[in-house]
Amino acid sequence: MQKFNLKVSRKNGDEITVAVYLDEITAKLLQQTGDQKIIDTYLYEEYKTSRKARREVYWNRSLDEDLENGIDYEDRRFYGDYSFDDFEDEKLQAAIEQLTPRQQEILRLMYIEGKNQKDIAEIFGIDKRSISDAIKRIYASIRRNY
Repeated sequence: MQKFNLKVSRKNGDEITVAVYLDEITAKLLQQTGDQKIIDTYLYEEYKTSRKARREVYWNRSLDEDLENGIDYEDRRFYGDYSFDDFEDEKLQAAIEQLTPRQQEILRLMYIEGKNQKDIAEIFGIDKRSISDAIKRIYASIRRNY
C-alpha cells in the first residue's frame, strides 16, 4: 500500500489534508501518467468512496442496534398488536402510512405505549430536542396529507 496526501475542502470552507492509500499497481499507474490533475481526481474519488463506505457501515450498525432494541424497519407499516390499522378515520390512516417507519415508530411509542419525549429519545439514543423536532415534522406531514 502506498500513502498519498490529498487536500480536501470541507463544507465550512476549511481545508484539511487526508491520507488516501492505494495498492502498489494503482499507485504506479497513476504516477506514470505524470498528470497531477488526474492523480488528484482519482485520489478524491477514492476518498469519497471510502467515506461513503464508512457511512454505510455505520448506518447498518445503527439498524442492527435498533433491531436489538425491538425496532424493526422491515415491518414498515405493521406493528402487530400496536398497529394504526384500527383507526376509523381512513384519511388519518393514509396520512400515517405516508410517514417513514421511524416516524411511525415515534408515533407508536407516544400514543400507543404512552412514552414521553425523553423516554423516546433514550430508546433511539438521541437528544430529546431531536425527538421534539421529529414530532413537529410528523405533525406537519400529517397535516399536509390529511
